[in-house]
Amino acid sequence: MRTVTVKNLVIGQGMPKICIPITGKNRAEIEQDLEIIRSMKPDLAEWRVDCYEAGKNGETIWEMLRTISDKLGEIPLLFTFRTRQEGGEKEILYEDYVKLLEKAARTGLADLMDVEVFFQPEETKALIKSLQESGVFVVASNHHFQRTPDAGELQERMRYMDECGADILKMAVMPQGSLDLCPVLEATIQMHQECEKPIVTMSMGASGVLSRIWGEFTGSCITFAAGRQASAPGQIKADEMRSVLEKLHQIKERKN
Repeated sequence: MRTVTVKNLVIGQGMPKICIPITGKNRAEIEQDLEIIRSMKPDLAEWRVDCYEAGKNGETIWEMLRTISDKLGEIPLLFTFRTRQEGGEKEILYEDYVKLLEKAARTGLADLMDVEVFFQPEETKALIKSLQESGVFVVASNHHFQRTPDAGELQERMRYMDECGADILKMAVMPQGSLDLCPVLEATIQMHQECEKPIVTMSMGASGVLSRIWGEFTGSCITFAAGRQASAPGQIKADEMRSVLEKLHQIKERKN
């Protein structure tokens, strides 16, 4: 399997990597997020830019991005603007979305960029190529907050992400019950066997918690965990997540 190496982190081998979101609305809240991140030492962090209320204190997104990057140090940063249609805090025009991501990539302050591949599907490939040419890795994403597609649809969506040239493929879904974990499990295993690229899948909410911890057995290589607060339903506190993943890793190693 092809791995993605960001700074000193190798994504796609060993235990799933823990990512903590930065969801602060202002500098004070973001400082709290960063303090927790530094204490919990996750593998990477995600800045949810859609949560940030830029302009209220005269500080721009780009000044905040530099602060975050400087304070994270060697912890890789995933830059994400989650649109409202996929569960985020704000709406944005596609042209503005592209400009935001491309400018963020050119700063050199983010290591990975989240791209919602079905925002404007016919233009996704060009956007991904543009971001990669600026030196960042692209996490192609798709989120379903109302349902869990069947395994076949999940696989088709991840295949499209692969065709668009993304470096990492991510699917997040909402279960309507425990049985909805089954298509996620099936699609993850199938894509891990079929695709050379790192896969990230999760089922949200209380019913989907198992999907956040089983990645080493199914092939999902990143799990999102809560720091100061969760960025999506069902996220486990990062310190608890680390403990669970380490125990599962030990069990897996003994079985081998």
